[in-house]
Amino acid sequence: MLTDAELLSSSDFAELYAKIVARMSALVVSGVESHEKIGGIHGLSQLVDFKGDPVPTAKMTRFANCLRTVLRGTDTAAMVVAARALGKLAQPGSPLTAELVDAEISALLESLQVERQENRRFAAVLVLKELAANSPTLVYQYVRQIIDVIWVVLRDPKVLIRESAADAISVLFEIIAERDATLRDQWFSKIYVEINKGFQLSTVETIHGSLLALKELLLKGGMFMQSGTRYLDACEKIFSYREHREPLVRKEVTIIIPILAAYYPTEFSQQYLHKFMMQLQGQLKRERDRNPAFVAVGKVASAVGSAIDPYLDAILVYIREGLSVKA
Repeated sequence: MLTDAELLSSSDFAELYAKIVARMSALVVSGVESHEKIGGIHGLSQLVDFKGDPVPTAKMTRFANCLRTVLRGTDTAAMVVAARALGKLAQPGSPLTAELVDAEISALLESLQVERQENRRFAAVLVLKELAANSPTLVYQYVRQIIDVIWVVLRDPKVLIRESAADAISVLFEIIAERDATLRDQWFSKIYVEINKGFQLSTVETIHGSLLALKELLLKGGMFMQSGTRYLDACEKIFSYREHREPLVRKEVTIIIPILAAYYPTEFSQQYLHKFMMQLQGQLKRERDRNPAFVAVGKVASAVGSAIDPYLDAILVYIREGLSVKA
């Protein structure tokens, strides 16, 4: 494209550029197959970086409208790519960036408050993640409103939506952690209350959503979880779900155990290492749980160092058994 811009006259290049944009836009809007839409989105995404657009301000509006048609559709694979491209449009530098972010945040907040529509919710959390990653300063002003409604999708009946919502709040927590300490603690405290509310509601969806949020709070919330009894309470809560009837909950517990260990290694080693190692060793005996348990044990060992020594002999037995099964 750069070579063409240098070799062609301005009028000829404008005509060529318009044809390319029209073709990419047609694929996005009218493509029948998922790969057609995704190909068109990738094409538009490349054009976002191109500085030779004859009308650069119009490009953002035109591209955003194309991407919105995908985000309002039902093709989830294309929606993921479209949200990523929309986030690219929201990067600082354009005079229309603030307008775009305001419009998209308003739309996604509305989507999260109306009667449940699965595709709209999925699109909303995808867009939220990309806007927060690409334009954190503009998104920051909406943090309070987002925190008020994000629990709708963290407790959604569909696992994909809950997990995508967790990806979005992970980026949001990064924004919060870097801001004013007083507001940061207020927001994290509000989130912590909602996490515990989800546990108390005690459905599979609310428990899983709270586990996802708690995991991100441990990973992105700085020292917040070390205040008072929060950390020990979290360890106790995670331990209480170790034998939950729902495999998805048990899986998330296994993922969080090494995160707890890495967050506060000394406290974990003193208070919970033995309990969790007994749990993980029990999982190592079951073929269906063995692989994630091995991963968790390795990460716990890395976090607690020499405190893992009393468990090494047993772990090596399970490793040898696992290797012999694969052989």
